Amino acid sequence: MKKLTPAGADGQLFLGFGDPRLDILSRDLPAGERGTSTAPIPEAAREVETIARIVGPRSSAVFIGADALESRAKAEAPRFRIVHLATHGVLDDANPMYSRLLLSRRNGDGEDGVLEAREMLDFHLRADLVVLSACDTARGGVHAGEGLIGMSWALFAAGSPSVIASQWRVGSARTETLMTTFYRRWMKEPHAPFSKARALRAARLALLHDPDYRHPYYWSPFVLIGSAD
Repeated sequence: MKKLTPAGADGQLFLGFGDPRLDILSRDLPAGERGTSTAPIPEAAREVETIARIVGPRSSAVFIGADALESRAKAEAPRFRIVHLATHGVLDDANPMYSRLLLSRRNGDGEDGVLEAREMLDFHLRADLVVLSACDTARGGVHAGEGLIGMSWALFAAGSPSVIASQWRVGSARTETLMTTFYRRWMKEPHAPFSKARALRAARLALLHDPDYRHPYYWSPFVLIGSAD
């Protein structure tokens, strides 16, 4: 079985950020959602740690809590084949390029902990896939001749052929289950035809077949945009 090839000679494959420490002001949502909130999301930390074990810990880098810095995401993202951001997401309907992910910040590093879509344009990615494991990350504004402008569009412009993102607010616990199931399926046959699409389908069906999570709210928020392979 052919494995996914790291991005460079240093063997960098999976980069994960989860459950950043947030000290910025925002409107609170109930705990357990990955939306506009500063509430901790421990499921997101477990999510990226589990995925790193699935992909291979020797070729993975995971940053959690205070280490999940915006400055680190900008510096590290171009070096990896898979970039996974499990945090809170904020949709800006009026200015989609200001839709954003919330990450940690450190005094003196020049960043505010708010990773906006317009900043993602400068990532210079070599990634095969970017996963935005947060709320509303597949949404944006529709513009004639351009289509949907938002976070996924910015990541395509930055060089990623595939993005997995959400269409609405997502429950954190079910997102953890869906994401880890997706990676287990994908890593079995990463180079098979339609490998990403087939793995996401399998993960969604696993939730659909659970009697407690048959409603589409739980199993269908995340979509694969771009290349299915």
